[in-house]
Formats: sequence, C-alpha cells, structure tokens
Amino acid sequence: MFSILKKQRSSKVSIAGEPAILEIPRGKTLLEAMLAEGLAMPHDCKVGSCGTCRFKLMDGKIGELSPSALVLERDALSQGYRLACQAMPRSDLVIALDAPLSRQQAVESFTATIVATSRLCPDIINLVVKIDRPMQFSPGQYADLTGPGMAEPRSYSFAFAPERGEAQRLEFHVRHVPGGLFTDWLFGEDRIGQTLDLSGPFGQFRLNDSSAPMLCLAGGSGLAPIMAILQQAQSMGANRPVTLLYGARTRQHLYCLDEIEALSAAWDAPFEFVPVLSEEDAGSDWTGGRGLVTEPIARLPGLTRTEAYLCGPPAMIDAAEAQLIQHGVLPEMIAADRFLDKSTMR
Repeated sequence: MFSILKKQRSSKVSIAGEPAILEIPRGKTLLEAMLAEGLAMPHDCKVGSCGTCRFKLMDGKIGELSPSALVLERDALSQGYRLACQAMPRSDLVIALDAPLSRQQAVESFTATIVATSRLCPDIINLVVKIDRPMQFSPGQYADLTGPGMAEPRSYSFAFAPERGEAQRLEFHVRHVPGGLFTDWLFGEDRIGQTLDLSGPFGQFRLNDSSAPMLCLAGGSGLAPIMAILQQAQSMGANRPVTLLYGARTRQHLYCLDEIEALSAAWDAPFEFVPVLSEEDAGSDWTGGRGLVTEPIARLPGLTRTEAYLCGPPAMIDAAEAQLIQHGVLPEMIAADRFLDKSTMR
C-alpha cells in the first residue's frame, strides 16, 4: 500500500510515430530527456522564450517551469500545445510532434578544465577549456557550462570548426554580463586550472547544404558561431558570395578582425565584411557604418536569392528577420540563434 503512495520516480513518454519510449527521471524536462537520447527536438533557447520546442500533449499530466502561455498563442494552447523545455512530466505521457524527429549526437556530460583565457575586446574573452574526452559537435551548436556554486548552467556557442567533427580543446567567446553569476566569477580573476561541468552539444543552428549567397549577421559574441560556420564552409571549398554584417558598440568592441581578413582572403568568392558601430563617438574618425547593424540589409542586392544566418541579441534578430521577409527572403532561408543574457536566461 505504501508503495502506491510513493512519488513516481520516472515517467514513460510515448511519441506518436516514434518507436522508442522515453523514460524521464523526476526533475528532468521533456526536452532534456529527448536531447539526452539523441532525438533532434527543435529548440533555440531551452528557457521558454523562443517557442521552438512545442509539442502536443495527447494524454497525461505535466508541470511547467514557466507557463507556455507566455510564448504560445491562445489557439495553440487550446489545441494542447506546450513547450518541451518547460514541461516536467507528472505521469506517463503520450505526445505528438508537428514533424518527424531525426537522430543527432546525443547530449553528454563532461568535466572541463580552464586552460587559457584571453581578452578579445573590453567585454569579451576567449575561454579555452580541455574536456576529459573528445566531443563531437557541428559548428553553430553550443554547450552548457556550470561553474562553482551555480545552480543553473550558462550556454555558449563553440567559437571554431572542429577538425574531423570532434575536439577535446574547446573555445568559447564569453561576454561579460555585469551582475551575471558566471561571468562576474570568470572575469573577476585568473581562473586557469578551475574545473567546470560541461554538457552538449545543443542546438540546430548550423551550415546548410546550399549554394545560395550567404548573408551572415552577428552582434556581440554572436560572432562566435558565425565564424565557426564560415570556417567550416571554407574548409569544404565553398564558393558562395558572403556578406558579413557585424554590430558592435564602439571600435574598441570590434574583434576577430585578423581572422575575418584571413578568411576573406582565402574565400573562393566575393566576401564583404561590414562592421557597424552603434555607440561610436560622433567626433571620432570612424568612416564605417554607424547605427543599427540591421540598417544595411535594405541596401543589399539580390536578397531574394540569399540564405541568411543570424546570431546575437533577440531584438536584433527579430528586426533582421522582419526586414529580410519584407524584402522577399523566404522564412525557410533564414537560420537564427538568439543569444540571451541572464535577464533572459542565456
């Protein structure tokens, strides 16, 4: 009798059209369990702000870390849609998805040791860690890092393209968020030798198999996955025209300029780099772009034939997507990765 009263330690989840049945330990979200099994559940943020990981609850009960109503439209909610990143099973579930799932590299956990840090610009460092075994990932994906005393991880994109698809030495571009638990700790003093918990890979932001001209737009440390994707494309012999728009606050906040120049010189097609500064002193001798990095989009030729890769703050990406669609770019030709700071849990 008492065993009946014990709280269920795990829940079984059946996915319509999928043969596998997931067993989710209590305390794990549906998205965490799916990624751990190598199921490529679409997601951009894992914190309930993008709405990408929606599923339809057919049977069973869930709890939610935050209400799906904050993101999903009323019609979707009334049809039973919820967010996998916020769903905590409270019983066995039956769910349905809008599209069949593919398989991807399963998420794994690693121990990472900080082996180097270097300042890239006033508020971004290159963080280099060595993990306890090689990790497979695709340029554009990201990992979760958890530092000492942190209850929740922070997400950072890989800043390079790995040789042969895997690496044991990993690099991340980490922007200092004042008041952020992890970045205050990391930027506070020398952390060489400190260990972190690392898990990954996450995300579906990656290079597509296409010959269309590429428009890459990045803001702040959003340059990291863009550079990784461009490095991968260059190593594969891409001969697609590229326009790289990069938004920074001031000239001091521009970084990776030598790497961009080298990439441009080696690129087997036209490669245009357009830096845009939003807070550069009006009296400086800067002759490049000023204002918002999204403003040059309207002046770019041939947009309807372009494939876009966008990475950076959500407001920047929302504005860029709206402009691209307004100028005839099909939504399926736009790939985006929204970077969130602590205020939005990234």
